[in-house]
Amino acid sequence: MSAPNEPFVEPYPGYADENKGPLILIVTSTITAITFFFVAARVYSRLISAGKLAADDFIVIFCNILSFIYVGLASLAIKNGGGRHVATLTPEQATNAVYYTVISFVPGVSSFVIPKLAVVILLAKLLNPGQIHKAIMWIISILYFGLGVGMLVINFVQCDPPAAQWGGAVGTCWDRRITVDYAIALGVISTVFDFYLAIYPTIVLWGLQMNFKKKLALSAALGFGYCAGAVTIYKCTTLPGLLTLVDFTYAVDDVVLWTNIEANFVIIGACIPTMFPLVKKLFGSSALGGSSGATPGGGKGSGDSAGIVTIGSYPKKKRTKSFQFDETIDDGSKYIILEERSFHHSTAELRPGDESVLEQAKGVKHPGW
Repeated sequence: MSAPNEPFVEPYPGYADENKGPLILIVTSTITAITFFFVAARVYSRLISAGKLAADDFIVIFCNILSFIYVGLASLAIKNGGGRHVATLTPEQATNAVYYTVISFVPGVSSFVIPKLAVVILLAKLLNPGQIHKAIMWIISILYFGLGVGMLVINFVQCDPPAAQWGGAVGTCWDRRITVDYAIALGVISTVFDFYLAIYPTIVLWGLQMNFKKKLALSAALGFGYCAGAVTIYKCTTLPGLLTLVDFTYAVDDVVLWTNIEANFVIIGACIPTMFPLVKKLFGSSALGGSSGATPGGGKGSGDSAGIVTIGSYPKKKRTKSFQFDETIDDGSKYIILEERSFHHSTAELRPGDESVLEQAKGVKHPGW
């Protein structure tokens, strides 16, 4: 910010007009709105397949709300000069811009840390891992969650008093390298976690006997974490620039942007695997390569199925109506994604008589996982 009573001199023509705020606001608002539609689709899919929501659904909804709060705080920062060079701002504008930016990282970091818990819950129900593997998944999740909380704590305790960060008080701050190194470490661990959550279902699915189209579709649905991991890697490459950062309001907005993108990619990744009931409703039961469950006239198709096992559906009591797309087998607590038979695993339609075979197959673990 320019000193009082001293005219501001631009280092180069157009310096005072540079403003990344509007672009950042457009991008973050757009991707958060897109994520909202994925969350809405997840909720609708759950309601049409189960009639109720579960804990992981509420986690995803909560994280989407955090993303909206993050965008709201970022917009307040931009309104006060975020995205512009600090030298072009008044002292009050600079203070407010930094304040809202710092505060925004609370919902920002939370919105990419917490959704991974929903992904773990989903995979634990879908893929039915062994007890040891499930325990490892939860230990990693809890440790990662603790690291995320640590990032939020550092965000405020790095200066004494905390208001010294945004110029609201006089105080002292830690060496900035501590915060940056911790953020990079969190990013690396987050990337590894994202890749693990994407690779694990791919390994399981490609070991099952189903056609290539189904394997590819299911692997893609459960492997969106690759995209979130890639975004995190890029965000980590921007963090070292904070070590020598002087023009905070202009440069830090890149971190604001990529934090939001990372969070929304994680949320979308948590939603995609649960959306097949909606996809099936819109495009028919052959959306993953299965046979069509009904003819246009409403009768049964050639597959003579009584119901479909779908991605992301909760088990429900088998109904007695003559034809229902959403019939599944009552398993008490698990999602249904893969049909379990004595001779193979597939996402094919259930045929008359399969119910007794499935009942005998309950509780069978996937070999080696």
